[in-house]
Amino acid sequence: MKVKEKNNVVVFKKSSEDLTDFAAKIIDQPNVFKDKNIIIDLEETELRPSELIPFESLAILQKKQKKSFVIVADIDFDEVSEEIIVVPTLQEGFDIIEMEEIERDLGF
Repeated sequence: MKVKEKNNVVVFKKSSEDLTDFAAKIIDQPNVFKDKNIIIDLEETELRPSELIPFESLAILQKKQKKSFVIVADIDFDEVSEEIIVVPTLQEGFDIIEMEEIERDLGF
């Protein structure tokens, strides 16, 4: 797993580990992303929508903390839980977070 931090965003990129192990490692490290928005970069990983289920609890936690959670993946977002935001590129992930930050600042 690779971890990069840019401003108020932590990007977790899957390397060679199993997707379930990757999700568990992220969930088990709450201090790494405390008070940060999260992008999970799975752009280079082939997956099925059901494989994103382990990330749903993290997405809900982030929303409760008024932080964003975005997954970058080549997958149909209509087949994924409404709790999880899926975008096709990393740049779109950053754009979504920026828009959500503006919405929170405006009180939406």
